[in-house]
This record gives sequence, structure tokens and C-alpha cells, in this order.
Amino acid sequence: MKVAVIGAGIVGMTSALRIMEEAAHARRQIDLTVISEKFCPDNTSYGAGGIWKPPSQEHMTAAELRWLKWSFDYLTSMLKTDYAHELGIFLQPGYYVFMEHVPDPAWKDIVVGFRHLTAWELNNLFPGYKHGWFYTAFICQPRDFLPWAHTKLAEKGVGFVRRRVGSLEELAPHYDVIVNCTGLEARSLVQDKAVVPVRGQVMRVKAPWIRYFVGTSGPHPTIKGDPYIYANLHDVVIGGIKQEGDYRVTNDPRDTKTIWEGVLALHPQLKGAEVVEEWTGLRPMRKGGIRLERETLVNSQLWPWSKRGHVVSRLRERGR
Repeated sequence: MKVAVIGAGIVGMTSALRIMEEAAHARRQIDLTVISEKFCPDNTSYGAGGIWKPPSQEHMTAAELRWLKWSFDYLTSMLKTDYAHELGIFLQPGYYVFMEHVPDPAWKDIVVGFRHLTAWELNNLFPGYKHGWFYTAFICQPRDFLPWAHTKLAEKGVGFVRRRVGSLEELAPHYDVIVNCTGLEARSLVQDKAVVPVRGQVMRVKAPWIRYFVGTSGPHPTIKGDPYIYANLHDVVIGGIKQEGDYRVTNDPRDTKTIWEGVLALHPQLKGAEVVEEWTGLRPMRKGGIRLERETLVNSQLWPWSKRGHVVSRLRERGR
């Protein structure tokens, strides 16, 4: 069977890995090719902070909750391997704080040690915020995971083609199954106008004393935007920019100022951190939720996976 995976971000590469794993388990021969205009480090996934976190706390379907659990379990299985140190996958505790009381998320039993913040934590660590959660979840650093996945797939005989796919009809005569993991490009590739960009800008700083994540949901009276802090292995990702419909992929000094001021107001101990990188990318968001369905096109099976980033951010960034 000939299979094409379109897209080489975190969704495309993990989909390719799972296809090859399932094929090996079923003892089925698969001829798989990953096709993408951009590979790591030139794609959106490369710049993501990589936290496991759903993009929304509300209106989660049973299917989405099931996918979240599968993702968490998959990361857990990878964490227990003897090569986990190569993947950039690790558990990280952290906080998520709000300006008002919010219901517990549907995924609270998936993460480790979910609880509400105490009055002391809110008053001393996050003054001004009214409610919060503490839990442990996964970080999956795409900068480590994607190169590892590329090498692993190549060892399994997977081919890689750098090209832009103009339409699925171009590939249909040549493949039995097409898996569409193009993210934002699904807007043009399959004419899904519900897919829109959400521009994100982040900074990476040297702050080895930060070993936890912080997420916020405002508006806070003295803190700009919704700043966040995700500790990676070699640096700390800080951000808070979400601009729907904005296609700019250059760093904006005004957003840099917003991020820095917001994060310092939230976490003053970052003031002495050295900025080592600024990065901008376009998150794929789909209004109405994830589209995961099977179609038939010219006697080939077409699977259009037009997704939001979650793994991871997730891995959204899948995630942010």
C-alpha cells in the first residue's frame, strides 16, 4: 500500500510514525512518503513551546477528550523508553491562573495531580488572579522531537519529498491513502475556509531557575495580555500573542514589548534573563473544531486531518 502524509510538522510526523508502527504490528507492508513544502526548522512546529494543553477549556467533545488521552498516553510511553533523552519529552509541573472562577476542565483526570491553587498561592505567587489550577503535564520540544522523528522514519524506509502540493487530486493517482496534516495550508489545499491563522510571537530566554510552566487568562488590571511561561530544557519560552487573521511572520517590536512587560509583571524574577531568540509563527485554528474524517477521491482513500497544533501544544500548539 502506498501512503502519502502531507505536512511535516508535529502532526504530520507523529502521524507517519504511528502509521509505520501500526503497519509493523499488523505485519503489513507500507510504502510511505512524507510530502511537505517546509521541514524542520522552517515550519511552525519548530518554534512552539511544546506544552500538552488543549487550545480551549470549554465545549470539548467526547472524541476530542479521547484524542487528548491518547496523546498523553503516547507521550507517557515515549517517556519510558531508553532514548527519551533524545526526544525532548519530559513531565513538567505548573500553574494556570484566571481572573474569575472557572469550572474544572474535562481533561483534569488525564493530567497528573490536578488541584486548585490555595489562597496562599494566589495571594503570594499570582496577586490579582482569583482562581487557578496546579497540575503536571508534558512538554514535547519539537526542536528535538522532529529531527529524531525524521531520522527514525528514514531508518524505516520512509521517503521525504520537499514540494508544495497544489491539490489532493495531484497525488490521488499515485497513492492509495493520503493523510492531510497541512495545518493552516488546509485552507487552500482543501478549501476549508474555517481554518484561519492565529499569529503568535514568542521570545526564548536563559532562565535555568525556572523549571515549571505558567499560563494565564485575563484581563488582569496590571498585566498586559495573557502572558505565559514554558520551561524548555535549554531555555524558557515566553509569550502571550494571539492575533487571529494576521498573516505576518516577522517579529513586531510592539509585540516584543507586550510580551516582556506582561511576563515581568507576572513573574518579576525573569528580569535578569538573557533574551536569546525571538520567533513568529502562524497557529492553525479551525472555527467549529477539529475536522477529522475520511473521504474517497478518485478511488483513493483521502483522510483530511485539518487540525489545530495540541499535543502537543499544543504539542499547540498545537498548543501555543
